Amino acid sequence: MSLPIIPGIKPPWITELGGVASEHPLASKLGVDVLSLGGNAIDAAITTSLALALTQPHLGGLGGDFFAMVYIAREGRVYFINASGWAPRRLSRELLLQRGLNSIPIRGPLSPVIPGLLAGLHALWKRFGTDEWKSLVRPVVETAKSGFPASPSFAKAIELLRNDIAKNNDFKSVYPINAKPWDIIRIEPLIKTFELIMEYGPDAFYRGEIGEAVVNYVQSAGGVMEMSDLTEYEPEWRDPLSIDYKGLTIYESPPNTQGITTLMILRLLEELRVNVDAWSRNRIETYLGIYRIAYELRDSYVGDPRFVEIPINKLLDPGFLMSAYKSRVGKRLSGSGDTTYFVVVDREGNVVSAIQSLYQHFGSLVTEPKYGITLNDRASDFSMDGPNALMPRKRPLHTLSTVIITRNGEPKYALGTSGAHFRPQQHTLFITNMVDHGLSPVEAIDAPRFLWDRKSLIIEEGYEITGLTEPYQVIRYPGRTGVASIAAFLDNGRKLLYTDIRGDGLALGQ
Repeated sequence: MSLPIIPGIKPPWITELGGVASEHPLASKLGVDVLSLGGNAIDAAITTSLALALTQPHLGGLGGDFFAMVYIAREGRVYFINASGWAPRRLSRELLLQRGLNSIPIRGPLSPVIPGLLAGLHALWKRFGTDEWKSLVRPVVETAKSGFPASPSFAKAIELLRNDIAKNNDFKSVYPINAKPWDIIRIEPLIKTFELIMEYGPDAFYRGEIGEAVVNYVQSAGGVMEMSDLTEYEPEWRDPLSIDYKGLTIYESPPNTQGITTLMILRLLEELRVNVDAWSRNRIETYLGIYRIAYELRDSYVGDPRFVEIPINKLLDPGFLMSAYKSRVGKRLSGSGDTTYFVVVDREGNVVSAIQSLYQHFGSLVTEPKYGITLNDRASDFSMDGPNALMPRKRPLHTLSTVIITRNGEPKYALGTSGAHFRPQQHTLFITNMVDHGLSPVEAIDAPRFLWDRKSLIIEEGYEITGLTEPYQVIRYPGRTGVASIAAFLDNGRKLLYTDIRGDGLALGQ
C-alpha cells in the first residue's frame, strides 16, 4: 500500500547551521533570530518558548508546565529539566471530600498545579545559556506590543469554548475571542507581564506582583493556592531514561512523566522481534497488545519519585516485560491534551527538545485579568489513590515527555508531539516509522497514525484494516491526532527541521 501523504504543503528546513521547528511561525522566526545573533540553542529555546507562551496561550502559556531534554555537544551528554508543577500545599484528598468531590474538576480554581514554565526556562538559561536574559525576552515584549498573527488552532480553541466562557468576563477581557485565523491580535495584559519578566526574571512571577495577583485571584474564586507555593517552587534536574534500540540510544523523559512508557513499548517490540508491514492490520494488532501491558505498568508504578518508589530497572527489564505481556487492562485513557512542542539546534550541534502545556485548551480557564495569566488544569490528572494519588506538593503523573536519539554518542533525532496520554504511542510510531520501516523524518511525522484509548481505536486513512476485530473509527487523513516536530542530523552533516502537516507551525533556520 502506498503512503497517502500530501506532498509539498510544508517544506522542511535543511541547514548546516541552526534552526527551530515550532507550532507558530513567529516563534520559530524569533528563535532563529537569536541563533543568527550568536546565541546558542538554549538561548534560542528561551525566546521560542516565551514566544509560544504569547502566541499559543491556549496550548503552552505562562501558567503551565515545561520540560526540556538538552544535548550539549561539547560534553556529548543529554540533560533533562523537569519544570512541572506541584499541588498547592492545601490541596488534599481530605479537602476534596469536604467539598463533596471525589476527584479534582477539570476546570476551575482547584485544577491548577503551581506553574513551572518560567522557573524552568530560567534554570535552563542559567546553566547553559550564553546571552543576557533581557536580550532573550525583549523580542517577545516587542511582539506583544506590535501584535502577532492568531493561529488557526487559537481561533478554534476559542470557538470550542464558547459555552464555557460565556459568563467568564475576565477570560473574555484578556483574549480577542472573535479573532479569525491569521488576524493580527494583541493580548494587552501580557505586554506588562513580559516587560516585568524581562526586567526581573522569574521573580516577577514567583516572588512579585504577578504571582501575588494570581494567588489572590485563585483564592477569590475558591482555590487554595498560596504565595508560599510559588516562592518555594523549584524545577528539578534529573537524568533522562534511555535504552538501546537497533543501534540507536533512545532518551526519554523520566518520572513523574510517562516517558518510560515509550521505552517499555520499544523494549517489547524488539524482544518480540516484530516484523510487520507499515500499513497493515497486523501492525495495529501487534502494537495494541504491547500498548496494553505498557500502559498497565505505567498506571501501576509511575508517579512522583519524591513520593513513590519507582522500579525503573524492573520496568525496563526484558524478562519482566515479557512475563507481563499477556496482561490486560480496563481503565480508559483520557483524550489528547493541548500542548506545544518545539525543537532547536545550533551550529555547534547542541539540541533542545522541549514541550510546554496548560493540559486542556486554556487549562483551568482561571484567568487573572491584570496580567493575563491563564492557569493550567494539570492537578485534574491526580487520582484519589495509588502511585498517582493526590498529595500536597506532589507532582502528578505527567503526560508530557520529549525524545532525543543518538547514534554512537552523536545526536541523530530530536522529536516530540502534543497528544497527552497518546504521546508514547506517537513517539513509538515516529521512531519505528524511521528505524523499522525506512521512512524519512518528514514521512515519519506526516504518515497516518493509529491511536488507542483502551476501548477503541482512532485510525487515520491509509491502513489496511480488513478483518480488524478491535472497535475502531477511521478518520480523514490528516486528522488532528497530535502535532509533532522533528530535528534530524543527516549523514552529510546537515540538519533537517520539520513541523507536522497537522499543525500551524513552521520550521525555519539560518
